Amino acid sequence: MIFNKKKEIKNYLQQNGILKLNKLEQLIKVTKIVSCIPWGEGRTIEETLVTKKVGTCTGKHLVLQACYDELGITNQSVVCTFHWIDESIKYPQHIKDILNKGVWEHGHNFVQIKKGNQWIDVDINYNPKLAPYGFRTFPQNWDGQTPFIAVKKIIRRWDNPNMLNFKKELIDSLDQIIKERRGRFLKELISWANTLNKNI
Repeated sequence: MIFNKKKEIKNYLQQNGILKLNKLEQLIKVTKIVSCIPWGEGRTIEETLVTKKVGTCTGKHLVLQACYDELGITNQSVVCTFHWIDESIKYPQHIKDILNKGVWEHGHNFVQIKKGNQWIDVDINYNPKLAPYGFRTFPQNWDGQTPFIAVKKIIRRWDNPNMLNFKKELIDSLDQIIKERRGRFLKELISWANTLNKNI
């Protein structure tokens, strides 16, 4: 069966009672419900909403942007880089060991929404169940206008790039040893996050 993005997004909004709300309530509720999708290995709208029902920063923010588009909320992508070692995450030792072998600039994406003449950062990367382990999770009392970024310390930032192409370029720019370390780290981090989400 062919995945129909527009239909799936409309169904998602309808099932969560978002279409009945006023504009501000729509913004707040849709942002919160997408933030609650578990963080994990889903990089497309189809994987994040339908097949795997988990999403990385790419998958979750693609879902959020598709919802915003359907609701007429002006938005754009942001890409940044950061070091995982700078985060306050309480990594288990085997994941720390990978990071201790050397850092790399890791690509991360989130969105901005337009409020009047201002762009406001909105980053719903990690789901609330991960908060006790030091992941910066989206505030569940969000008011629809306060900026929030899930990364503690941004190294470089680009507003409104072609997100998917830009992130691919960032990965391609890494040397082979770092790429392999990055891949190993992500595999272990996602596996640990899956365990946390099931156990809590």
